[in-house]
Amino acid sequence: MIIPLIKKSISIKTVILLLIIFSSVSIAQQTGKLRGIVTDSLSGEVLAYANVYIKSLGIGTSTDSRGYFLISSLPISEEYVAEISYLGYEKETVYFKISNNKITHIDIALSPSELELQMVEKTGERVYGENVTEIGIQKLSARKIEALPKGVEPDIFRALQYLPGIQSSSDVSARFHVRGGASNQNQFLLDEISIYNPFHALGLFGSIDPEVINNVELHIGGFSAEHAGRLSSVIKMISKDGNKHKYQGLASTSLMSFKGLAQGPLPHGSFIISGRKSHSNKILNTFLDKKDIPIDFYDVFAKINYSNKNFLPNAKFSLLVFASGDNILNNNPLIPDVKWNNSAIGLTWFQFTEIPLFYSIQVSASEFNGELIPNKSGVKSVRNKVVDYTAKLDVSYVFDNKDEIQFGTKIKEVQTDLFLQNPVGDTKNIGPEGAHANIGIYLKYKFLSYAKFNADIGSRLNLVGLSRSGSSKFFEPRLSFSYNISDHLSFKGAFGVYIQEITTLSDEDEVITYFEPWFITPRYIEPARATHYISGFEWKDGKNISVNVEGYLKTVKNLPGLNEKKIFLLDNELVSGSSEAYGIDFLFKYNHNFFNFSTSYSHGYVTKNINNLVYHPRYDVRNSIKSILEFSIYKGWKASTTWVYYSGVPFTLLTGYYDKLHFDDPNDKFSLFGSQVVSPILGSRNVSRLPNYHRLDVSVTKSFKLSFMKFYLSFSIINLYDRANIFYFNRDSGERVNMLPILPTAVIKVEL
Repeated sequence: MIIPLIKKSISIKTVILLLIIFSSVSIAQQTGKLRGIVTDSLSGEVLAYANVYIKSLGIGTSTDSRGYFLISSLPISEEYVAEISYLGYEKETVYFKISNNKITHIDIALSPSELELQMVEKTGERVYGENVTEIGIQKLSARKIEALPKGVEPDIFRALQYLPGIQSSSDVSARFHVRGGASNQNQFLLDEISIYNPFHALGLFGSIDPEVINNVELHIGGFSAEHAGRLSSVIKMISKDGNKHKYQGLASTSLMSFKGLAQGPLPHGSFIISGRKSHSNKILNTFLDKKDIPIDFYDVFAKINYSNKNFLPNAKFSLLVFASGDNILNNNPLIPDVKWNNSAIGLTWFQFTEIPLFYSIQVSASEFNGELIPNKSGVKSVRNKVVDYTAKLDVSYVFDNKDEIQFGTKIKEVQTDLFLQNPVGDTKNIGPEGAHANIGIYLKYKFLSYAKFNADIGSRLNLVGLSRSGSSKFFEPRLSFSYNISDHLSFKGAFGVYIQEITTLSDEDEVITYFEPWFITPRYIEPARATHYISGFEWKDGKNISVNVEGYLKTVKNLPGLNEKKIFLLDNELVSGSSEAYGIDFLFKYNHNFFNFSTSYSHGYVTKNINNLVYHPRYDVRNSIKSILEFSIYKGWKASTTWVYYSGVPFTLLTGYYDKLHFDDPNDKFSLFGSQVVSPILGSRNVSRLPNYHRLDVSVTKSFKLSFMKFYLSFSIINLYDRANIFYFNRDSGERVNMLPILPTAVIKVEL
């Protein structure tokens, strides 16, 4: 049934044929194209977002997340000179020729700079041909993540929290909220494979090791038609391929875990494998208010790459495997136990052709299992399972006039089981039975041929929906554009409609969440639907300074929420609500050869309407400021400091206590008289606000060589001036519980 639907909807051969016909219109023009890939000369790893600039023509572009670039419509010439530059690397000059209606391919290997002070990225240059339609996108390299102060060790998701528009849940959690969206509205992709719960240790940090990540893209709104399945953001983590030139080993330890990594060349390819395991939970007592929680976790990552021009020219095959697991086993029958794990596998074929056509085919499987085991604690048991099988195709064609057309399809089969225990002890699966399929197609066109105006226009069409509620077809139009007012100033905007058919069951009032159980939206409510409106300005001085201002409005309909008025067992667990978020994000960057400084300010409002109750959720932060300063000191010494400020978050005020009649076992006739327990009386939901939050973190790193080994030492201090930031009030005792006090941490890494 699936294959006929695809054939009926779109003929890939027909589209490719039309593209070739369209491109032939330009054959008469005396032009050609330049294509290439930029890599690290020592490891062979691709360098994403490197600058490629042809000075004689005053045009250029940037490499994509795979390290590739393409420049169209270059006049034929005997010789051109291209300058390739990248953060922390020596600039390279390359000579090449352009032939009529031909693609000239060049491979560029950049050498790491020996000048330790050259550590910052040039952001002032604007080159014609770069994708300036991008709005609401933040990019982080592995180098950037490594430079920031560590909570316990480097972490991708905590690094993202320093970006504007991102609201941290707390010091205790790496989960975050994007422009007024719930944490379950964020999509985490590891090489395009969905990871449903990428967190360790009650969410304290991510389960994706930064050592295996090449770069990260965070799409915080208005993302284009190729992305689907979430309302607020897409986090794309692109992994490394492994060293293509020599074998390397790495071992490191922190106060919480140790890990090892190996990488090296293979015949016509490379490999990388990494593993991490917890060895102590003592430092977590600081995070968790001196409570001794026996946290035990691991994660494993492996990737193999293959590229053989004799087998299939211009092709690259990658096989990725990922697994992680957490166990919290208390050995105490009065305390619940928790365990969860993730696993994923994916095979990707990326191909570029002798015409400017790129395509990628991927098949993948991802699984999440989580269980809350109550023992004799009195809490209700929870069992959750998500199985996701996905096949996807993405095709991109670049015209001679620099315009680009992209289309693709995704077939996803998902099964979710969520077993909850009701008040009488029976277990019920509230997830829909059986596997559900989603079949979606998308098409978009990028207008890049105009000097001042660029646009990305497209849409998605869901032919079959996961939830099967109402109509199975959903139309998701997308638009983003940029207009260059001058050489330094541009105006940008975006609009989009987004559908999310899978959600989590979570309580916003929970201080610490073990894991968020996922399930497909049931038939009795429509899937959540968000509409994004974004506009803003970007200014660059052409040298060192950039300023970005974005305003946004995000409305959500059919937002699933807990039915807090549920009385009878047959009542629905969820109700349909709505939310609205709007605000403005301001980002200032100053880059110098010796240091890099950035500061951001965000002002926003979030309102939810669930069960006809209108309130501000806990992640409704009116004002936030985030500042980062990075600089090199001397001979391998580097330092960074961050300062963050949040205005107080909403909370529900405790107004008193009362004696509540409690039945231990409704089936026990002797317990019908019950017993009295003290229960809190709460005020109106989230009408009060906690005090303001602010914190200063510092980090110092040193790298040096001894014989054949290279050492990296990192020392960080969290909350340097020991600010007493409130976390929550204990409702049982009324006691104030604070977040992290001053906390020193250290990481030692050895590279062979």
